[in-house]
Amino acid sequence: MKRFDMLSVELNGTPHNRAAARGFLANQRVDIARKHPWLMRLGTAAARLTRRDAIQLLGFEMGADRVSGRVSGHATGLLAPVFGGKFSRMVERINAYGRPIATREDGFVYTLYQPPVPSTRMINHLSRVLVQGRQPVRPTTCTLQVTTRCQLDCYHCSAARYKSRDRSELTTEEWISVIRQAEDLGVNNIVLTGGEPLLRPDLYDLVSAINPDRANAAMFSNGLLLTDERVARLREAGLFSLMVSLDDVRPEKHDELRRIPGGFHKAVEGIRRALAGGLLVGISTYAGPEDVREGRAREIIEFAREIGVHEITIFDTVPTGKLLPLEHDMLLAEEDKQRLIDLEREYNGRDGYPHIITQAFINGPEGAGCFAGHIQFYMTAFGDVNPCDFTPLTFGNIRDEPLLSIWERLLAHPAYCKRSDHCRMQDAEFRRRYIDGIPEDVLLPWPGAEEVLEQPHCPQKCGAGHASCAG
Repeated sequence: MKRFDMLSVELNGTPHNRAAARGFLANQRVDIARKHPWLMRLGTAAARLTRRDAIQLLGFEMGADRVSGRVSGHATGLLAPVFGGKFSRMVERINAYGRPIATREDGFVYTLYQPPVPSTRMINHLSRVLVQGRQPVRPTTCTLQVTTRCQLDCYHCSAARYKSRDRSELTTEEWISVIRQAEDLGVNNIVLTGGEPLLRPDLYDLVSAINPDRANAAMFSNGLLLTDERVARLREAGLFSLMVSLDDVRPEKHDELRRIPGGFHKAVEGIRRALAGGLLVGISTYAGPEDVREGRAREIIEFAREIGVHEITIFDTVPTGKLLPLEHDMLLAEEDKQRLIDLEREYNGRDGYPHIITQAFINGPEGAGCFAGHIQFYMTAFGDVNPCDFTPLTFGNIRDEPLLSIWERLLAHPAYCKRSDHCRMQDAEFRRRYIDGIPEDVLLPWPGAEEVLEQPHCPQKCGAGHASCAG
């Protein structure tokens, strides 16, 4: 059982015995003494009455039982009667997730996109919500395109139109600043992507820069460069999870889509090395209408079980990147999405299978809804901040202003000021209003707000060879 001090009041031992807040709730960059002065008065009075130097107002004890596969926990401290019910309900919800897929840091992993339960970063996230509330909205996930470089030329690449010879990618120092700003915003899942992240020499430094008390370090890869040495270095740097892209269980089809001979077998070899090296590994794939109707989504789930990965994420086909002009009738129909949701429920109820996540469910009405600009942002290798990987709209550049300012501009946009119960990029009306008017030959992302067009690092200025875009 792990013990977490959520909030204690400590007296400093001077004649005036001034009090200071300690614990996870006091460490969320929110002045808890000013926001909740009654807590400090209560703690100070209790400490003085009991003649203690410090007294716990709220604690949380939580443990993971490997035999039963369940977590248990309860509140402690003076405020335990007040918060005990809320904590108990949280434990019940966690146990309702289903079976854990792995154990890390003496806690259960339910998905490769969330911290272990319990863990310091999980408690830090809970504390942020308790102190700050749900408003203003703060992101929990960010996807950072650390490089546009890649060995492949995928048919469906979502990042192809972000590449530019006139722009310089963020430096190591700039990326570390981004990571710190993201952690300050409350992000607990930092995903490094590309291009191919392993083509960036300082990748291990970026992984190491992610504070394991604050956020998971995750990565997407094409799998081709996953040697035993690189796997070991990634694990040593602190990588929590790795998702490898496989487009089809038919090797020749995967190679055709990725435009590289032997790519399928190299990617699978990389997956096996990553598993053998002790990493949490998932498969990232996508499904079009034919994949669903002809049973290939089921086939890749079975293949994922055979090679022993922990999780598989099945994205919808989304009109983005090279597929930006994709016709609406080439997207998944509602009945196709329901088939994927049924597959997710079927296999998540079976032992011996990896955890299944489908975009059809998680971004739909029954799930969390569209993550973009709600709990997630995406940053290009050049510092442009977009709502998600699939949305070619930017709301500012990190070289021009702090991340918080860009996030707040994003939240003020009419399309992102409220939750959406479906992927916006699959919405014909959203695309008509904000996407279809983007010229076909311009560098992306396109400004999502008028003031972005005037900033020095706006992609359209950089695409014209603007001098400021050198960094």
